[in-house]
Amino acid sequence: MHPKLKDAITFFNRRDYFACHEILEEIWREAAETDKHFYEGLIRFSTGLHLRFNRRAPQGAINLLTQGLMRIENYRPVHQGIDVARLYDDLDTHLNDLKSSKNAQAGFLERWRVPRIHMIE
Repeated sequence: MHPKLKDAITFFNRRDYFACHEILEEIWREAAETDKHFYEGLIRFSTGLHLRFNRRAPQGAINLLTQGLMRIENYRPVHQGIDVARLYDDLDTHLNDLKSSKNAQAGFLERWRVPRIHMIE
């Protein structure tokens, strides 16, 4: 596991998606080719959620979350200590809820229902 990945996960789980994105981009630049898509997926998740909650851009969030799911699907069930299967399923459910929502404004409760990244020791 990259030494900064735990920091990125901490920021993601605290819903500081911009800070998470910044760290993940650093990690991505140094990553082996076999890990690039994995980090690209995580970057798309953090960017999409930042758009959703800080820029009020639901369609941009939908697009980025969808792209992120496509990037990480082959890394299931576990990669780099992350429970990718759970993250995939949780974000897929969240994405479907977002697609079916008529409300373009992200509410407080929605922000706290966003899936978290879980580690497997």
